[in-house]
Amino acid sequence: MNAIFRDDARLLAQDWGIVLPGVRGYFSEMAADALPPNLPVTAPNSGIPAIFTTYTDPTIIKALITPVKSEAIYGSAKKGDWVTDTAQFPVVGLSGYAVAYGDYSQAGTTGSNANWEQRQSFHYQVWTKWGEREVDRMGAAKIDWVNQQNLASISVLNKNQNLINLFGISGLELYGALNDPQLPAAISPIPKTTASGASAGNTWVDTSDPIQVYNDILKTFGVLTVQMGGNLTLETPMTLVIPTERQQCMLYTNQYQVSLSDLLKKNLPNLKIETLPEAGTNLSGGNSSTTLMQLFVNAVEGQQSVTTAFTEKMRAHAVERYSSNFRQKKSQGSWGTIWFYPQACVTMAGI
Repeated sequence: MNAIFRDDARLLAQDWGIVLPGVRGYFSEMAADALPPNLPVTAPNSGIPAIFTTYTDPTIIKALITPVKSEAIYGSAKKGDWVTDTAQFPVVGLSGYAVAYGDYSQAGTTGSNANWEQRQSFHYQVWTKWGEREVDRMGAAKIDWVNQQNLASISVLNKNQNLINLFGISGLELYGALNDPQLPAAISPIPKTTASGASAGNTWVDTSDPIQVYNDILKTFGVLTVQMGGNLTLETPMTLVIPTERQQCMLYTNQYQVSLSDLLKKNLPNLKIETLPEAGTNLSGGNSSTTLMQLFVNAVEGQQSVTTAFTEKMRAHAVERYSSNFRQKKSQGSWGTIWFYPQACVTMAGI
């Protein structure tokens, strides 16, 4: 026992009642080779846990999904509510004929005929679920998990409504913008040729000549002119819907540096061009078997030609609480797409 500790041990026992039997000195005064053999010794290390040098960005990056564009292209309107099963739309046709005037003539008459076009609604739902520990764990990673779950439910409902707007529901009087049976039959594109005049196929990607693609649009416009019975001019506001996978064709340029989009802007000044993923085959998720183009008149005498329709955009039902988790149902209702004037649209298939 060293001298310093011997004096301290006596005072500790005498004044403070601290008795340290078997202790013979201070650790700092003991030789390193005198350490007990069972004392743990750490392995050599010059690093730190990776978490201390890991940066987590506070911005949450959303996974890329196909955009929903049906409402932006065809319009949107609320019809009825969530208890409405059937909708009817009155259509009135005016008729009559005139004859040469005569003081005593009873000839010449007018008339009208009213009919009601019916549609059925379809309602659908999703569940949002989250657990207490799940939320806390995600919170530790700075992710607002409940909000992300709610955003997911809105995204799923809107994606489903977008598909119904475009393709309808089989077995119901509920049709889509691309496959309504009342739309006139689709027409075919003009065969494309190479610079030497050889056959090159029918689609827009079989050529790089803007004039050949422009001729397809002119053909569509010509058919639409006949279907509209004289109610269409070059200045009429119209919408051209093309597959997203064909939008690069708008950049086709001829030897005079005139692109297809330039031709359309010059000759059809009120034409709006919209891209739709589901109008093609690569981005439709298997819903389309061919590439489609539509040209339609936006309105006829102030009446919309077409609109998508819904009963309710979203109904958030009651939040249900359980022992350590929650869930909530959300629902929507759709009428699909309603073509008030089917003759105001021309579809070209196989572009």
